[in-house]
Amino acid sequence: MSSNKIAIVPDIVGQVENLAIIDAPKEEHNHHQHHIHRLIRKYSNEKDSDEDNISDDDHDDACCPRSPVTFGPSPAVEKGHGLSRLLRNNKAWSKAIRERQPDFFEKCSQGQQPKVFWIGCSDSRVPENELLQLAPGEVFTHRNIANVVVSTDLNCLSVLQYAVDVLKVEHVVVCGHYGCGGVAAALGDQSYGLIDHWLGNIKEVKQQHREGLDAIKDTEEKCRALVEINARNSVLTVAKSPIMRAAWERGQQVEISGVVYDIQTGLLSELGYHVKSEADLNAHLKVQSKDLFANRAK
Repeated sequence: MSSNKIAIVPDIVGQVENLAIIDAPKEEHNHHQHHIHRLIRKYSNEKDSDEDNISDDDHDDACCPRSPVTFGPSPAVEKGHGLSRLLRNNKAWSKAIRERQPDFFEKCSQGQQPKVFWIGCSDSRVPENELLQLAPGEVFTHRNIANVVVSTDLNCLSVLQYAVDVLKVEHVVVCGHYGCGGVAAALGDQSYGLIDHWLGNIKEVKQQHREGLDAIKDTEEKCRALVEINARNSVLTVAKSPIMRAAWERGQQVEISGVVYDIQTGLLSELGYHVKSEADLNAHLKVQSKDLFANRAK
């Protein structure tokens, strides 16, 4: 299976460094910088020193409270997911966080200031807070089948407007994922009922890039390609919205990026789509379909 992306993937370390989205005094622990540094070491194959490990562990407990099931399946032994079990899990989660950071929920109740707006798929295997290792209150989210953004979806556009105009997010991230059932369904001709109307948006994207997709003979690889193209289409649709254009016109610094998540590895990869101005948008719109497939093995 080819690991090439449709577009040239920029250096991941450089992009991670660009996600330093909260300025904090040097003497205080910066939650985002903490995780960014760990990601940089991970992607650059640097080994943590014993001192770094101790510091990271301490900061994880202090500023990054996460669910007790973050690093594996639920420890509950009973079968099913009845409401009583969910409520018990919630109590355990709340208790674990309060033990790590007693004032965490009090701070959350005072308001949210996320710097990232995440547009992703509803797939239960792609939980943005977990895979980004960010705490509640740090990612504003909209999810739907196959992370589709269309200009007629008032739900998605309303969330986008709130994120940009009210919360003043600095990054809009559109995330597709390999193994997406919605994209796979759009590749075929089978009818699934009501959802066919939604899948029609992906089918339009498929039709726009039919020549490049038809050249890919492996079905799984073709699905991966459409996952990437579909994410690109959503990035451009967000960028073309009056919301984004108005934000850029008034000088607001907000960038739209496209990424893809590999469920088999748990890793995110950039797709090379970054739009932070009207000029960037126009440059992306000029790219021909054939050029998007130029770097993918046939």
